[in-house]
Amino acid sequence: MAAPSEGRRPTRGDTQVVGIFRSLAAHERLAVAGAAIVVASLFLPWYGVTLAGGLVKTALGTFGLIEAALILTVGSAALLILSSARGYALPRPLDEGTLLAVAGVWAALLIAYRMIDRPDFELAGAGPVGLRYGIFVALIGAALLVVGGLRKRREERG
Repeated sequence: MAAPSEGRRPTRGDTQVVGIFRSLAAHERLAVAGAAIVVASLFLPWYGVTLAGGLVKTALGTFGLIEAALILTVGSAALLILSSARGYALPRPLDEGTLLAVAGVWAALLIAYRMIDRPDFELAGAGPVGLRYGIFVALIGAALLVVGGLRKRREERG
């Protein structure tokens, strides 16, 4: 582990978060990374038009019900992983891997809907709204969440 930065000592909360993350299995880390990538992608450009050098909009710039559902979905998936790592057991018919895979598929469907239903830039002379790299980064994060959930499911069933 790297030494703490100058003048800052790690607090108890820092070591607990790092300890929980280290205690996760590889597929759980993959799912947490996928959820984090989806959230981080909300700050990247999702849409753009070619007008005066190009204008872009982030997902947070077009925040609506879809983006709120996306944040709620990946946040609940990350919370599920962290609470299970602390010893919480789900009720009998539910599997953590299945829930993670369903959350990833739902996140991917929300992102795909946003690919089809693009926002307007409301500028005179603005051409068609194109997709930028941020929306594809979000799709990759959702795919990682699905893969992590399917691997966890295989471990639970195996």
